[in-house]
Amino acid sequence: MSLVGRPEWPVERLWLWRLGFPLVRWVATTLLPITAVGRENLPRSGGYMLVANHVSWQDPFWIEFALGVRIRYMTKTEIFRYPIVGWVIRAIGNFPVRRGESDRQALETALRVLEAGQPLGYFPEGTRNKAGRLRRAKPGVAFLARRSGKPLVPVAITGSAAAGIRIPPRADMLVRVGRPFTLADLGPPGMTDQALADAIMRRVADLLPDEMKGQYAPVH
Repeated sequence: MSLVGRPEWPVERLWLWRLGFPLVRWVATTLLPITAVGRENLPRSGGYMLVANHVSWQDPFWIEFALGVRIRYMTKTEIFRYPIVGWVIRAIGNFPVRRGESDRQALETALRVLEAGQPLGYFPEGTRNKAGRLRRAKPGVAFLARRSGKPLVPVAITGSAAAGIRIPPRADMLVRVGRPFTLADLGPPGMTDQALADAIMRRVADLLPDEMKGQYAPVH
């Protein structure tokens, strides 16, 4: 297991992830098995944006456990205010973002993470959707993709909302990885950020069962 790119930006205690991730992953996936499909679609080098649906606070962890790669995530600022939780979140390489406003520092950090060749996890809906059905994507995902010029990788996770330890273990969770794409693959130049965000989210919806497509369900 290796961390692609330089870990020094942003300056975080990534040693905690390096030391603890293999053991934590083994324990977690033994107690609660998770199936990964399409892992071969992940780029082997260079930064990329991993865009996914978001139904549970556990999603970032389970996606990492399933794919076996270190993913840097933007995490809402409020989480960092909890002494122990905030320390752990920062120690594994996540960085704060102020939701609901323009956060230039978070944007610059995200761009540097991608430039350093590290995967960046991004939930285009902006927050968890406990109902499990996709909400409309916010335009920020397109803005960041445009600024970075990096490829995007669609990911769908199912089963995390009801995750729990069971005896015997059952493989109820599934992570599906689609093929990488760029903004140029989504349509002609001049598309608005919102139109691009919708097109990005449709790539995620294509990996989900019909009952979870929500806003992006096909119109019959």
